[in-house]
Amino acid sequence: MSITTADIQKALRIKRAVNEYFEHKTETKVEAKELMNLFIKNGIFTHNNQDGLPIRDFLRYLEEKEHLHLIPQVYFEQKDINKNWYFIKTNK
Repeated sequence: MSITTADIQKALRIKRAVNEYFEHKTETKVEAKELMNLFIKNGIFTHNNQDGLPIRDFLRYLEEKEHLHLIPQVYFEQKDINKNWYFIKTNK
């Protein structure tokens, strides 16, 4: 399944932003929605609504298109109905 070049670029920008975040933090895991302000500041998303919905939707889209590997720091916990999305510190 293919995705657009713009989506690939967005995923790579998220990857870089997450790497930069963890360079300055001691924590090793953070909820994806907690980084929305960082993503907005970096121009990746324009707004935050419904507690991180833009990043959650984008991560679901990447998973559906089998391109979640573009962001190696992404991790999720499967719940009965939905997923909780996280970013973890990696060396990638």
